[in-house]
This record gives sequence, structure tokens and C-alpha cells, in this order.
Amino acid sequence: MSKRTIGILGLGIFGSSIVETLKNYDCDIIAVDNQEGHINALTQHLTQGVVGDITDFELLQAAGIDTCDAVVIATGSSLEASVLAIMHCKNLGVEAVVAKATTTTTAEVLLKIGADEVITPEKEMGIAVAKQVLFPNTTDVIPIDQYLSLVEFFAPEAWLGRKLIDVPLRQKYQINLVGFRVAESSRINTKITADYIFKADERLVAITDNQTFDRFDGLSRLT
Repeated sequence: MSKRTIGILGLGIFGSSIVETLKNYDCDIIAVDNQEGHINALTQHLTQGVVGDITDFELLQAAGIDTCDAVVIATGSSLEASVLAIMHCKNLGVEAVVAKATTTTTAEVLLKIGADEVITPEKEMGIAVAKQVLFPNTTDVIPIDQYLSLVEFFAPEAWLGRKLIDVPLRQKYQINLVGFRVAESSRINTKITADYIFKADERLVAITDNQTFDRFDGLSRLT
């Protein structure tokens, strides 16, 4: 697969966090922001950093946004700016445009204008925090759609020391285990076999339907 080029329009907290994540992957990053300090703070991770207005079509073209495989419009402070940026990206031939929105109404507008996907980080973070409070044994929850979630959790005490083959995850709990990791920052090991033994300090990663997740209080009451 050839190296991808990703554009980030706006380097506030949200846009900067995207750059900090993308730097760990083999991709080129083009960023545009109206504050030179934001560009300078991330310049070591950027293939191209341009100080300017994201609503300026000619500036976006000169920055190379037309070469991007995907663009994230990471500013949600101005609906007009987001709308113009989406239109410019589409006119420049960008295939995938993802935009940040602060409200449901704004999200609907951006989708109608031409955004391929709209995200509301504040809402999604609120959902994640709420689930962390309700389900403390669950370390992470990533919604896949309205029915399924990718969940990271510690094995219940009743599973510790037992082999995977001896715990009826699918039959009894409707849980599909996809891997585990030994620490929060380590890579997920997907080479999990039937002889895998559940350990107290390892984090399990599984796909489960949301009804199962809620029924077992975030997978913390499994027996």
C-alpha cells in the first residue's frame, strides 16, 4: 500500500491530538492553521505546515490539500468556516472529508453540505466517561455502531487461571475475544489460542453487542 496523505485543517486541541496520533503511522501530514504557533509546535511531525485561513481555496490548493487521500476539518468554532472548508476540499477532489461538529444540528448541516463523516468529540468523550464511571472494570469502550462495541476489560476473578477453551465466551456471554495486551501502552496480541490462560494483569479486547455489555454491567459481573 502506498503512503497516504492526510490533511488536518485546524490545530487546536482536537486537531493537534490527531497529528500526535498520525505521527506513529507511515503517512504524510499536511496541516493548515491560522496561528503560526500551532504550526511550529507540531512542525517536526508535518510534511507541510501552512499558516493561513482554511476558508481560502487558493491557499488550500497551494498547501497541497488536493493531494490528500483524506482531510479532517478539526475546527468546530465556526459553522461558516467548516462549510466553506468542506466545499473547497470536495472541489479539490478530496475523496474522504471528516468534519468536527459541536451539535447535532451542525452535524446534519455538514453532512448535507458534503462531509463524508461528522464526529462530535465532546459527545463521544462524554459517553466514554459515563461508561467508565458506570463500569469501572472496563478500561475502554469504542462504539462500532448502534449494536456493537469494541471493549477492553480485565478478566473477572472467576476466569483467572482458566483456559480460554474452558470459558464459554460466545455461548454464554455473546463475547468474541479478539486479543489481549499486557499493559495499557502495549500492542494488542491477536494470536490468542484456545490454551490462553486468563491473568489478572492482562487486558482483554473483545467485540460484544451493547445489550450484553449493559446486562453484565460493563462485563464486570461475569461469572
